[in-house]
This record gives sequence, structure tokens and C-alpha cells, in this order.
Amino acid sequence: MELFKTKYGYFSEEGDYIITNVKTPKPWVNVLSNGRYGVILSQVGSGYSFYIDATEVCITRWVQDMIRDNYGKYLYIRDEDTGDVFSATYQPVRADGKYKVIYSPGCVRYITAFKDFSIEEIVFVPIEDMLEIALVRIKNNSTRKLRLSFFTYFELNLGTMKDIHREFHRLFMETKFDGRVNGIISKKYLWASGISHWNTSFPYTIFHTASLPIRSFDTSKEKFLGMYGELNLPQAVERGVCTNSQGRYIDGINVLNFSVDLERDEEKEFQILLAISQRYEEIQRISEKYNDMNVVKAELLRVRDEWENILSKFRISMPDKDVEILMNRWLPYQTIAGRLMARTAYYQVGGAYGFRDQLQDSLIGLILDPSITRKQILLHASHQYSDGTVQHWWLPFTNSSPKEKWSDDPLWLIFVVIEYLRTTGDKEILKEILPYIDDGKDTLYSHCMNGIKVVKRNKSERGIPLILDGDWNDGMNALGVRKKGESFWLLEFYYLILKEVKNLFPLTYEDRDLIQEEMRSIEVLFDKVAWNGHWFNRATRDDGTIIGSPNTDGRIFLNAQNWAVISGIGEKEHSLKAMGEVKKRLMTDYGPLIFSPPYDTPDNSIGYLSRYAPGTRENGGIYTHAAVWTMWAAWLLNDRELCDKIYDTLSPILRSFKNPDLYTAEPYVLSGNSDGLRSKIPGKAGWSWYTGSAGWFYRSIFHYLLGIQFTVDGILIRPCTNKRWRSVELKFFVRRGKYIVCFNNPQSLPLPELKKIKLDGEYVEKEVIPYMKGTHRVEVL
Repeated sequence: MELFKTKYGYFSEEGDYIITNVKTPKPWVNVLSNGRYGVILSQVGSGYSFYIDATEVCITRWVQDMIRDNYGKYLYIRDEDTGDVFSATYQPVRADGKYKVIYSPGCVRYITAFKDFSIEEIVFVPIEDMLEIALVRIKNNSTRKLRLSFFTYFELNLGTMKDIHREFHRLFMETKFDGRVNGIISKKYLWASGISHWNTSFPYTIFHTASLPIRSFDTSKEKFLGMYGELNLPQAVERGVCTNSQGRYIDGINVLNFSVDLERDEEKEFQILLAISQRYEEIQRISEKYNDMNVVKAELLRVRDEWENILSKFRISMPDKDVEILMNRWLPYQTIAGRLMARTAYYQVGGAYGFRDQLQDSLIGLILDPSITRKQILLHASHQYSDGTVQHWWLPFTNSSPKEKWSDDPLWLIFVVIEYLRTTGDKEILKEILPYIDDGKDTLYSHCMNGIKVVKRNKSERGIPLILDGDWNDGMNALGVRKKGESFWLLEFYYLILKEVKNLFPLTYEDRDLIQEEMRSIEVLFDKVAWNGHWFNRATRDDGTIIGSPNTDGRIFLNAQNWAVISGIGEKEHSLKAMGEVKKRLMTDYGPLIFSPPYDTPDNSIGYLSRYAPGTRENGGIYTHAAVWTMWAAWLLNDRELCDKIYDTLSPILRSFKNPDLYTAEPYVLSGNSDGLRSKIPGKAGWSWYTGSAGWFYRSIFHYLLGIQFTVDGILIRPCTNKRWRSVELKFFVRRGKYIVCFNNPQSLPLPELKKIKLDGEYVEKEVIPYMKGTHRVEVL
């Protein structure tokens, strides 16, 4: 079955995405990672490989070019009898052929057919070993015997992604063909991220091999391409043989040349490996292990089974296949593989751990596997200082971090702990002893309380939290340069944290008094200072000028409105009026704008968000992370129409199906933003994969649209949608119990109008289903 088919491709019934026209509006990619080794691949075969951190340990060279998309790992095929040259993927030769690409969790399949032969290349990363494997199948479809010669190709990076001074970096490279492992060993004697700055060798060795005997090889880009040569027809490929170049002081590439002869209708298989290791013995082990095709195929099945096991912890079956595909497959895969494991993509090369970022991403574990969330909590708590401040982000190898302090960062640790406690009931986690970066260690409970005290300490004279170097919106990085600018959004967030900690934490008397005092002062203060008569203000500059007021700059900011509802801080009448203004002034066919109107000229006293082109990203565009939170607010207000509207306007499947050339980004994963009304291209999406909105969208569909809430006492079922699905079935695990929740709706009523609940065949009076061990069936009638 071909679902949501456009001129570029479609979804299979299982949820894989099949690209049938590789000339997509922008590069459409897949992210493969085992949490350490990773590969980013586009539909034309381009991309890059990295180890743990794409910024610090980029294995292959890549230049971001969203137009040409012409840097990657390629496989050339030369017909020895005719001299014709092809590539297994559309890039770099771009020969006439039928190209198809299949994206699955953990796997990319390139399927290409030419006149005389067809070739399939399956790329994946094993679960444990640090390498990528390309399993290649080639079949002779002609009436003659084919004599084919293959050439692998990629450029070496071996260090930080910023390899722009190539003539400098080539001075430190060394390459050597090693017959003992039938491949090329590559090293570099410089690593900009080393302990001794600019005086440390890259600590890893790169190993590249194929399972067939190597005829020739090259590690010099000049020797392979030829001076002024082009990737679509390298000199060595045209000639049919490499020069066997290797050694020091070389513009490093890896090319392996081998041959395959095929009789009529014959098919053969081989594998190509690229691995990283610190020990030669490990290279030998990997070479020997994966030279066995049976091992390769078994590992491919293992990868598929592993992802199926992770993703199958939640399953939904329903009439709207777009929801099904996003929830069962791509949103959790995007969050886990793209955000937690790889932490990088195509629009943005990352690698660092963001303190607030990966904490929020890890919340997806509370639906799939709470150990994911627990692990992230403990990791991030150890990146807090003893004064309660935290590292905004840090690099895994060097632990380097920016000096600036974002005002909201410490609260996100507490937020995720709150959600973890509510879902699991595991209060023992608060007793975990965790180190501080600078000195000492303490319980997670104390780490959380220190985060509250940071905000309490950093307030303006009238009691509003200071924005410091920025709050959730990094682009407001100039409002608090003189440490006087305030954040009303942070006040809302802070109030929510205080309220939930009061309800969920086993507080000491001293801490309970602190929290109650803080809450009382906020409740008295908030509406007086934040409400402007129409909506809630967003922030103030250092000089006290209000940002986000009709009386000053005329702007309305989304987050100040939806979080007023989420936190429950404001008067209900004000919150309802503010959300009415959101629907009136910010809602578009592409989602709600982050604020409106955008800034037309840069403003030094606000920050870099005013420097974006008007209507793009954080300057009046649709910033998906902020937009998704509006579903939460809609659920709290029981605003079914708004909840549906947010889903429909953000869903990548629906948006791309409607107009893929306008949307431009991948239909199977969420984008970080869409252009707003003031952009040249309203509705154009960008910054896909590497966005924290994916996990939030997943949670929002589950908790708010479908209305499955994990409360302290049990499961609350309260959908917020006007959808009239006749039948919906959800399967999930929580607190050692498996629940099968079925909405049976033969009369096609709006889902919230189903009021009767059966638990294991018996009607129940209570609205909340208790947590129980074993398997239980819940019917909503």
C-alpha cells in the first residue's frame, strides 16, 4: 500500500519511507547511530560519518551544501568492456537510471537499476561495534557477461568538523594500505580538541576495507581525481585503475578498487566497511568478523530487531495513518536516534549535549522506556555546579562549555525529574548521590533544590526572574547584558516547577516553606506586572522597556501566552483572552507564529533573533518547539479545535502531502521551523531532524490529542480532539503494567464524548484507571 504518495515518494504500510524521485526539494536524510558511531545519509548518497561527537570527531569530510549535496561516501561502477561509469547512488555520477531509496529505522537502502545491471546498497551501523557496513548486491540484467570494476570513495576529516584550511590539515595525515586487513589505515597527527591544544594526535585510527580482493587503491585526492578533476568522472575511474598513492602529507581520501564478474542473470554480494578504533587489534577483529557475509546479514537483522523492540513499547492502531506512522515509527526514532544518540543532522551539525535539550528529549522514555529518562537525569545532574548553575551545553570529549548563563537551564532538570516521578513513582531516584562539576557531591534532591535557589537568587528588584544571557529563547541574548532584563515566561515556568515540586517531592520543612513563600509572592505579582490588558508580556530589556506589549512594540509572543495556561499562574479570564489573541494574531496554516510582527531591522538591545530575515525561524516564523506547547495549553482549556489545528498544521506528513515543494523538508520527521507570513516563502520548512520539538510532538499527541495522562494515582483518559474515529487501539507499558486502551465509537462521536470506561470487562466509576501489574484492557465507550 502506498500511503501519502507524492511525486517524490510514499510511506509503506509498515511506515518506511520510499523515495522514488531522488530530486527532492531539499536533501532528505536518515540518521543511523548506535549511540557512539553515526552516519548521516541523504537520498542522493551524500553525508558524513562521525564518532560520538560530529563536531569534534568527524570521520569523513562534509561540506554543508543544501543545493548541490555533493559531499559523501560514494561507490563507482565501471563497465570494463564499454568504459561507461555509474554510481550506486544518484551522486556523484548522476547517470541515467531508476533510483529508489528506502528509509527505515536503523537502515538506508539505495536501489538503482541501469540498462545492464541493478545494484542495491544497504547501509547500517551495528549495535555494538564502531563501524558502518554497506551490504552491496549487484545483478546482471543484460544478455552478456559483465566485467565490472568498483571504486569506493570518501574524503578524510579525522578531527573537528571545521576542516576548512585543507592545506594545513593535510600536513598531519598519514595513510597506508595494509594487506593483513585488506584495507586502508588512516591516521592524523593533530587534533584541535586534544588535551594539549593543537599539540595532540587524533586518538583514533580509521579502517576501510571490502570483502573482495583489492586490485588497486588511492589515498591522494589529486591522484584519484586528477588535477582540476571532477567527482562525476575521476581520472582513476576513467582509466580503470588507481595509482596506489599513500603516505604522509596527503590530501587524504580512501579509495578501494576491486572487480566483480557476472554471468547472465547472475547476482553477487559483497560488503564494504568503514570503522574507527584506538587499537590495531580491534581493527583486525572487526575485519575478520565482518568479512563473513552471514555475520553481516545477522547484524542487519539484529539492528532491525533492536529498533523494533524499542519502538514497539508503544503501538497505536487507528484510521488516520499519518498519526499511526508518526507515533509508531518516525517521531520516536527521530528523538532517540537523531537527538539522543547522534545529536546531529544536516541543517545543523551538532554533537554536544544541551543541558535543557537532551533532558527534554529524554522525556520520550516515559512512554517507551523510563530508563532512558533516568539515565539522562543522572548524566545532566553531574553537569551542575555546586551553586546550582549548570553547563548550557558541553562537548563529550573535552567537557568544554560556554561561559554564558541561560536563566532557564537549571529548571529543566527539575522539570524532567517531576515528570519522571509522576510517571514511575520512583522517588528513590531523589536519593542518588551525584557529583558537582566544581566541588563535592550531593543527592539529586539537593541538585534540584539548588536549581530553584538559582532562580530565586537571580531576580529583579520587583521580584521577576532575570533573563541573564537568555531564557528558553536563545535569540534573546541581549536583553540581560547588564543583568537587569526580566523574563515573564521564566516566571511562568518557575511557578509551574514550584507547584509540582511542592506536590511531588518529599520536601524538608525548610524547603517547603521556601517554595510556599515563592509561590505566594509570584501569585500576588504576576498579573500586575505581566498582564497588559490584551495578553501577557514576554520580557523586559535592561532599561525596563517591555518586550511583547501592544503599548510598546506591539508584539504578542506565543510562549508567554501558552505557558500562562500551562503553569496555571494567571487569572483564568486573562489566560482565555490571551489564548484568543493567539488564535487571532498568531495562528497560520503552518502553525502558530513564535511572535508577530517580526523585527524588520536588527535591534542590539534584544539579541540575534532580530537579525534573522523577517518571518524566519525565531524572528516571526513558526518555531515548532514553541508551537507544540500550544497543544498542552489547548488540552488544559479543553479547546478541541485548537488542539486539532496545531496537529494538522505541524504534521510533516500532512504538510508535505499537501504541497511537498512548498514544505521542502522530509515528510517523515518533524522540522524545527517553518517560515512565517512575512517570509518570501511562507510555509517552507527547515532544520529537520535535529529539533527538540520531535519528542514534544510525540508526547503531545499521546498526552493531549489522545488524552492519555499518567497521574500520580493512575491513568487519566481525556482526549482533546473533534476527531470522530470509530476505533482506536493503544498499547503501552507503565509502572510494570501493560495497558491496551480501546476507543470503541460505532456512532462516530467526537472522541471526548465517550464517557463510559470498562476495565477488564467491568464498568468503573472512577475517571482514573489505577496502576496494576500484568496486562489490562481498558475500553472507552
